[in-house]
Amino acid sequence: MRTGLPPALAALGAALLLSAVEAEGMECLTRAEADIMLLVDGSWSVGRANFRTVRSFISRIVEAFEIGPQRVQIGLAQYSGDPRTEWQLNAHRDKKSLLQAVANLPYKGGNTLTGLALNFIRQQNFKTQAGMRPRARKVGILITDGKSQDDVEAPSKKLKDEGVELFAVGIKNADEGELKMIATDPDDIHTYNVADFESLSTIVDDLTINLCNSVKGPGDLEAPSDLVISERTHRSFRVSWKPPSDSVDRYKVEYYPVSGGKRQEFSVNRLKTSTVLKDLEPEAEYVVNVYSMVEKEYSEPLKGTGKTSK
Repeated sequence: MRTGLPPALAALGAALLLSAVEAEGMECLTRAEADIMLLVDGSWSVGRANFRTVRSFISRIVEAFEIGPQRVQIGLAQYSGDPRTEWQLNAHRDKKSLLQAVANLPYKGGNTLTGLALNFIRQQNFKTQAGMRPRARKVGILITDGKSQDDVEAPSKKLKDEGVELFAVGIKNADEGELKMIATDPDDIHTYNVADFESLSTIVDDLTINLCNSVKGPGDLEAPSDLVISERTHRSFRVSWKPPSDSVDRYKVEYYPVSGGKRQEFSVNRLKTSTVLKDLEPEAEYVVNVYSMVEKEYSEPLKGTGKTSK
């Protein structure tokens, strides 16, 4: 289960964080095909103002992918009492068209029947006649702000049994146990829960990275292994890893404070298997991800944390 920053801090910096994420962004560089279906809660509890924030959140996810019939397709269904397809998987053949559709997404209103909506996308959207490609990876992303008024266990199990990898993003009044029940295991990759809509900006990068890894699938590139943190000072520490068995062009090292903050990254020569992170905050814990890279493609991350000394 991933959570956002504390509510007061998230609210204070939401606009700045969202603009920074949009400005920097990230790209999911892969030749893999994937069909991603977004299932968006449009019930009355969301509200029109918050629904605009949800649109921005979805746009940020879309921006990361190469959209097209030979790459990633993204469809969207909105639900409350009665779910409806806003556009099918193959409706938008390029990123510009898809982003325009997201910007124009209307707010529905109604009750929260998540189980009904999960059945709907299985029966109506994850179908070849609706644009699904048989060999593409299948991913579903639920975005909801409340507890469902119907059963979600059976509908989510049916989707997973049919090969759909499910992510669940909960906001404000979402039920944590229900999110975990819906999402694919493990929870720490597929389940997110934030205190308010403004805090969506604090999880968008992490969610997008995990989505990208799901789209690429296992085995595209072997990741480094055995992350070790050493030589800790109050402003730095060394990160070391073991190389993969296959050759790489370089490594990408990415790090950011566990408490929230700017994500930074740099490249490391393929002949090196360690580097020092400098200019860190004293007695602060950082998330560290190390990727193998070949040309513009990268592996799943080798994940860890490191903490500076006093």
